Amino acid sequence: MKWIFLLLPLWLNAQQRAPLDGNFRFNDGVYLTHAALLNNRPDVDWSDIDGEMVQLTEDHRVQVEGFGYKSGAYDQPYAISLDGLPYLFVREEPSRGFHEFAGLRIRGTYSTMQYDTVVRTRHLMKAYNPVNGIAFREGYVERDRQNALRRIVDMRSGRRLPLDQATVMRLVDGEDDLLSALERTAHNEENKVLRALVIFNERHPLLLPLPQANR
Repeated sequence: MKWIFLLLPLWLNAQQRAPLDGNFRFNDGVYLTHAALLNNRPDVDWSDIDGEMVQLTEDHRVQVEGFGYKSGAYDQPYAISLDGLPYLFVREEPSRGFHEFAGLRIRGTYSTMQYDTVVRTRHLMKAYNPVNGIAFREGYVERDRQNALRRIVDMRSGRRLPLDQATVMRLVDGEDDLLSALERTAHNEENKVLRALVIFNERHPLLLPLPQANR
């Protein structure tokens, strides 16, 4: 009987762990570190957050204007969870205190996300004399444009990698059937590349919360 009581806490702890997949629900709140996210323990409750929030569920985005903390001094957020869904911090617009978070689309050991970033470019503009075709004025003009980024997130470490065929082939190395299928796939054929990640995640689930996070 004594052994039963000694093992019971370990068994209960193991029962609380679940694979990170589309059914996994994170506790709602603000996470300041990747470790906190893996431990499923928000550092700050939503009631302590200032700002006006817009949740774009179909676009996997959350925007918070005037983001701030009502009490205490905290670091920049790493991630948030709303309705159990995780969103990672991707950018800030300091002039408005604007914070944007991108949701995980495929969820697993290797998750995926997509978000926009602003790229500033410089273009040389010239004005030409219509008579002789000679440039009489020139100067550089700066322009901002949106650039879509697609990333794989290694949820064990938080590392973000390019979401492309070459990267996925490297990540699934050792899974001969997946490698063979990808080698026969046209360059960056999205559906098959994503399918390889999904299958890999099913074979190598990440159980949360991590054991070391509970110590």
